[in-house]
Amino acid sequence: MSENGNGSMNGTNGRPHALLRAGFPFYTTLGMRRVTTYPMDIVIGNEDRLYVLNRTDGQGGQIRRINWDDDDLDIFGSDFVWPVQMIRDADENVYVSDEGNHTITVWRPSDGELLDTWGTHGSDPGQLNRPSGIAWDNDGNMLVVDAQNHRVQKFTSSGGYISGFGEFGSDDGQFNYPWGVGIDPHDGSIYVSDWRNDRLQKFDADGEHIWTVGSSGEDIGEFNRPAGVTVDRHGDVYVADRGNHRVQQFDLNGRYVDRFIGDGILSKSGRIYISSSTTVLRNRESAQLEVTRRLRGPAMMRFDNDPKRGDLMYIADFGCHRIQVYRKEAYELSAEDIAPVPSAPTLYTV
Repeated sequence: MSENGNGSMNGTNGRPHALLRAGFPFYTTLGMRRVTTYPMDIVIGNEDRLYVLNRTDGQGGQIRRINWDDDDLDIFGSDFVWPVQMIRDADENVYVSDEGNHTITVWRPSDGELLDTWGTHGSDPGQLNRPSGIAWDNDGNMLVVDAQNHRVQKFTSSGGYISGFGEFGSDDGQFNYPWGVGIDPHDGSIYVSDWRNDRLQKFDADGEHIWTVGSSGEDIGEFNRPAGVTVDRHGDVYVADRGNHRVQQFDLNGRYVDRFIGDGILSKSGRIYISSSTTVLRNRESAQLEVTRRLRGPAMMRFDNDPKRGDLMYIADFGCHRIQVYRKEAYELSAEDIAPVPSAPTLYTV
């Protein structure tokens, strides 16, 4: 057994055989309304740099650069209409999907320069209609959720079309306005949130359907307009259940594990802002604080195995204009560490 999944006792494709899930405590809050305004996504940069994809009221947005000291450093990016998600490459260039422009844009954060734009509006193979979720597959190609064409398409990093899968419908393997996509780092499995069908679907790396979980509702394992999807290094899957104002966690077999409803505190930048106004201080002092901790329409989650801070999950808390950060505490188990899965249900307590 090894702490935080750093050992070598792994299962298939480098995946842990099992996990001892010790906890998932809240860690901190970053940002505030005037800095991380309607955050859609976050990219973890080098040297404690963080990039937040913001939307503005109505149309537009920008990329805000902050850091772990919660300093507002600068902004870059322009001409967005409805930016949705953002990922980075090895050089720390960031790629942004824009539903309104039907494009993927590439930006260099060091000087804010636009490096590339690709995507044309349409329904033919390689064209886009409201691109939303984006993710790198294990071969370095980009998967793009082509939401209004009800499919997922694969491109090179420069926009060269490779393949696609999916069509409109509610059967397994079909979509009704898909939204988010996450890739298993071990075997390349593809997880897609099916927005209007209120479910999560899993596919193999070639786009063949494996399983479907979820239905409309607010109970555990149910969804109300699922959005962003991400997979951590252990293979656990996280879905932004936007309409239910929570994030749900599943294992690779679709088994419900946990949920996150928000535990936010005032960030450093928030405390500085509130402390500068006697009126705002009075409003805060008389507020009911429980509701201020909760998530409001979370859009996306990102993971980082931070050598200083541990396995961190960043949640883009869209409606509260902030980033909530949690730390996963898990221990990898080998087959020798844990009993086999029982062949029949057993009732017991610990």
